Amino acid sequence: MSTPKPCMADLALINGKIITVDEKFSIAEAVSVKDGKIQHVGTTEEVKKLTGPKTKVVDLEGKTVMPGLFDSHLHVTGTGSALMMINCRTPPMHSIEDMKKAVAEKVKEAKPGEWILGRGWDQAKLAEKRNPSRWDLDEVAPDNPVTLTRTCGHLLVANSKALEIAGITKDTPQPIGGQIVKNADGEPTGMLEETPAMVLVRKHIPEDGIPEFMEQIKAAFKAFNEVGITSVIDAGTSEDQMVAYQRLKDQGLVTVRTNMMLRAINGDEPIESSLKRIDNFPMISGYGDDLLKLQGLKILIDGGIGGRTALLREHYEDDPDDFGLLTVPEDKLQKLVDAANRRGMLCGIHCCGGKAMDIVIDTYKKTNKIKPIKGRGFYLIHAYQPSEQNFKDCIEYGINVASQPDFLYYLGDSYINSVGLERCKWLKPHRAWLDHGIMTAAGTDSPVTPYPPFPCLWASVARKTEIGKVCLGEDQRVTREEAIRMYTINGAHLTFETDIKGSLETGKLADMIILDRDILTCPEDDIKDTVVLETILGGETVYKK
Repeated sequence: MSTPKPCMADLALINGKIITVDEKFSIAEAVSVKDGKIQHVGTTEEVKKLTGPKTKVVDLEGKTVMPGLFDSHLHVTGTGSALMMINCRTPPMHSIEDMKKAVAEKVKEAKPGEWILGRGWDQAKLAEKRNPSRWDLDEVAPDNPVTLTRTCGHLLVANSKALEIAGITKDTPQPIGGQIVKNADGEPTGMLEETPAMVLVRKHIPEDGIPEFMEQIKAAFKAFNEVGITSVIDAGTSEDQMVAYQRLKDQGLVTVRTNMMLRAINGDEPIESSLKRIDNFPMISGYGDDLLKLQGLKILIDGGIGGRTALLREHYEDDPDDFGLLTVPEDKLQKLVDAANRRGMLCGIHCCGGKAMDIVIDTYKKTNKIKPIKGRGFYLIHAYQPSEQNFKDCIEYGINVASQPDFLYYLGDSYINSVGLERCKWLKPHRAWLDHGIMTAAGTDSPVTPYPPFPCLWASVARKTEIGKVCLGEDQRVTREEAIRMYTINGAHLTFETDIKGSLETGKLADMIILDRDILTCPEDDIKDTVVLETILGGETVYKK
């Protein structure tokens, strides 16, 4: 009786360096794919035996292949929307004057009264070394409402027309959990801090609907495909955005595996409405398939350190009265977490400052009495300033971490201004998180910082700031292997998907990227400049340079 022939591969990548990210971090030279999954990983000779006349064979000629990258925390529609706004980052903007010129150009194209939107400025990188004001924008846009959001997403500046539409004057009371910044005369400067203040203006901007969300998602997916991102956690998704995802999936247009997180609070809705939405939400964590599923509930309770709105244990530099902001009162936070816990949803909570972290972990400990959370993937988002007690609690309750290493690079200089160099050395201490055995995954929080993943991966290794080139905590650097794990298999841990993604092993989804360099051996600072030559999702090419 003849021996049956092995099942021939659909795709074979040979003569390369395959970073498998398996348990031993094995390196192979070839990989084959069948029906969208990894068929075999090994030598070129082994893989060639699995090829046939219909197999697409790619000779890598020594190039490096690794698992598709997993951004554990970003905003998909926000990224797509930002791609359509004025880009206020540095570069291209180097000053407030540059931003004013960009706004002026948009005004020329806009209809009377049309809103002008932009995002990405960081006062630490601007020539003026200050935040823009309403009066700066009034010079170039007296009749069109303008809002420019800071890179962190926790501050925006509005011009006088936008403030007028929102009814914000010197007599407007401060919203709970937010701040209308005013000058010495009590006049609003145009700067609004945190959602409760920003929403006063934003609720007047024409709302996007499902068609707009679909376009934003498609734009973001195209951008992600080009840089090697094959999976994401979309943190803070509305119900309509989830509908947009489903419509795109029906059309075969979802090219990034997405784990959606339900937004806990929509704008300035009362707590009763938030709780009702959670109680009546028809899905629980894990519902869906390998392309689109529900992750859990996303809650935000403080701001960011660069904009001085993160809630700290110690005050900000040169301002003994400023400890930041708590945007969700503790009793309200507990109700939201308890509702999600009872419903069967895990929670991921934005908590940048140390005091905010203490509050979130205490909330998790209390909800654990209602229904145990260990093993269910509850996690901290950002988590800049952990204490030893935080580490102990995370271990005891199985709390994970979604961190953004590239904040150190893109925002690190503003961190130094806000909390000083010594405290900055402990911000986002990835070495400590990993050494304590706490599952820590990486991401960019795009559009807060740019979505390309290799500057982020590199930042966890180098910990350098962009402008000053200062190393923020030499002892908190991680190895290249650990950085790669944080951007692949650790992300899959957050979504309980290590059985299907995060490494190149037999039976897992064939999500792979081909690189222009070997990130394990190239000069350290060259890691951030890595170019993706091809992105493969489920064995199909979704991008090729």
